[in-house]
Amino acid sequence: MPNAETLLSVRDLKVHFRLRGGMLGLGRGGTVKAVDGVSFDLLRGETLGIVGESGCGKSTTGLAVLRMVPIDGGSVMLDGQDITRLEGTALRQVRRKMQMVFQDPYGSLDPRMRVLDIVGEPLKVHRLCQDGADYRSQVLELLRRVGLNPAMAGRFPHEFSGGQRQRIGIARALAARPELIICDEAVSALDVSIRAQVINLLEDLQQQLGLTYLFIAHDLAVVRKRSAKSSSASIAKLRSWLPC
Repeated sequence: MPNAETLLSVRDLKVHFRLRGGMLGLGRGGTVKAVDGVSFDLLRGETLGIVGESGCGKSTTGLAVLRMVPIDGGSVMLDGQDITRLEGTALRQVRRKMQMVFQDPYGSLDPRMRVLDIVGEPLKVHRLCQDGADYRSQVLELLRRVGLNPAMAGRFPHEFSGGQRQRIGIARALAARPELIICDEAVSALDVSIRAQVINLLEDLQQQLGLTYLFIAHDLAVVRKRSAKSSSASIAKLRSWLPC
């Protein structure tokens, strides 16, 4: 049973995708059970690793927790509140508490926007800044926190390396002041030498800000390293299948 220290509680989570069959979708379709009956609890300040092979439903689980894909069954409780069926303003308010760092550090950033606006967008959406000066000050501080030079705020994503772009993604996630961050293969697209730097950054941020992580990866060694310092870390392996 969840307790007062439980930030996220997932019970019997199901996400199924309906398929059209045959050419032009005229035949008999089927159902892909991307996530089928997953349950776990995540304590405050903890890192929970979700590891499994490609296509097993790891990322879909993270998206379902964020309510970015429809949930077909089960429940998601965040800080004691059932968010499974929330919509509109209520869902937007809850989403401020949980953010995601995506796998592709370039594809997840709008190439037409400068870093100042990419990182600052959550401040505007959730009305977390008082005026233009406060907005800029917060963004520059976020860049410093993730190890980037604030003078880079006027640049576009293509002007950065892969590791730097992922730091921008982390800064954007932090802007909403979340309690939970879902890292979806956050280091898998990076060079080996850069992975350790980003993992160390995530560890430092967790200690400084009291963050809770749901860390998704296909590399067991990466999950073991990231979860090892958690007081009660655990690893859940998800399985999914196509029906016969």
